[in-house]
Amino acid sequence: MKQVGKAFSYSNVVATIALFLALGGGVVYAASGLGKNAVKNKNIAANAVKARNLAKNAVKTKSLAANSVTSAKIKKDAITSSKVRKGALSRSDMAAGTLAGLQVAEVTAASVPGLNVEPAGGTPIPLAGAPTFTPVAGKSYELLVELRGNPLDGDGPGENVCNPLVSLLVNGVPIDGVVSLWQNASGTPPFNNQPIGTSSTAIALQVPGQPQTLSALSLGSSGCSSATTALLRAVVIQLG
Repeated sequence: MKQVGKAFSYSNVVATIALFLALGGGVVYAASGLGKNAVKNKNIAANAVKARNLAKNAVKTKSLAANSVTSAKIKKDAITSSKVRKGALSRSDMAAGTLAGLQVAEVTAASVPGLNVEPAGGTPIPLAGAPTFTPVAGKSYELLVELRGNPLDGDGPGENVCNPLVSLLVNGVPIDGVVSLWQNASGTPPFNNQPIGTSSTAIALQVPGQPQTLSALSLGSSGCSSATTALLRAVVIQLG
């Protein structure tokens, strides 16, 4: 023990302390003495840089690789209208129902009955499709109707004319959506025949939230041949 005690002299202790200070100071100097841009990618361990190590707003657009931000990385509702470039979106980019001109109802009839008869009150037309729509406050509605067929004058060049009509109703109330076909065999072609009839009319003053249902009546013409046929299509467009 006496020999060990002699070994730890004052000079040995001071030398040891000096050595630790020198080593420590060298490390500190090495870290603080790095020049600008001295740390390269190869000096950074994989996954070493965390989100908390980045300064706020440190990552700019130019720092992102092309196509690196996908929809899965965008927070829900993060993109507002103020962040969309003017003119960047077209109708095809929008979800159905977000723009004016939305089709809210459509009905068809592949074979319109009663085109050559005139019963009181007309002949109900069986309709396929989606006849009911519910008006929304602040919106307007337009009914578009097309009747297409082959009107045939039943008495040929006689004085009778084939002129069947179809009337559209909304919740059982007739509106101005009346379309017609006609043929007058005694007339001069091509002005003696109209195989297509169309109509466009507003469905006004609808009650918001109250469902509206389309129906149709055939108002036949006794001047038509029984071989007269027609098909019907009607749509309701939401505007505003």
